[in-house]
Amino acid sequence: MAALTWGIVGIGTLSIVAAAYWRLVEQERVRRGADAFRFRRFRVWLPLVIGVAALGKLPRALSAPFPIVALSEVLSLAPAVIIVGLGLMAARKARPGARTTTAPDPAGNNGESR
Repeated sequence: MAALTWGIVGIGTLSIVAAAYWRLVEQERVRRGADAFRFRRFRVWLPLVIGVAALGKLPRALSAPFPIVALSEVLSLAPAVIIVGLGLMAARKARPGARTTTAPDPAGNNGESR
């Protein structure tokens, strides 16, 4: 069981390193004038969340007392909940070109047909 726990911790560490690498690559692309990558949240944030969640197993691998193990496993889920919340907020974001205000039309049209 300990080898499996250490394997999960290792995968979490590699995921965090991969997220940091992709963040650096993205910064370099933007610096050179390229557009920001469209699916950034999947290339950077998803491995980071997976890594943080996997590192929640570290106290268990170190044979920490039960309250510390329980607390670390609960806290390791917080980034995942935050990312889901941010994803839901992004999904509700208005699409480009969609009319988002109810302000009057500058041309004086009120939306009625003639």
